[in-house]
Amino acid sequence: MGFYILLRAVDRYAANFNSFPGQFDGGMDEDISRLKTTAVSLLNDLGCNGLTLTEDLINEMCRFGAAELHSVAAFVGGIASQEVIKLITKQFVPMCGTYIFNGIDHKSQLLTLQVQAANP
Repeated sequence: MGFYILLRAVDRYAANFNSFPGQFDGGMDEDISRLKTTAVSLLNDLGCNGLTLTEDLINEMCRFGAAELHSVAAFVGGIASQEVIKLITKQFVPMCGTYIFNGIDHKSQLLTLQVQAANP
């Protein structure tokens, strides 16, 4: 779940700072600090006040620097194309939720996210 939150935080970071964390050489400490602040803000917006992410995850996301490993991209692209074929042919049931692939541990999971209505 930490990777999912971090991916959402990186999207918000990119929207706020017009770059990805760790994308440019130098300033890694500043990027780590900004990403941590962005992730905490996102967690608070999601109603998870007081929760934090591990330093290792945040550091790894900044070290990553918006790079994409070709084998991981090919694997995830294959999954996406399989889902498109399911939708077009209407022969199989497509995935319902958010698919997360962890290329480090070679594990994947399918998360079903539920949105709660805000209380007035």
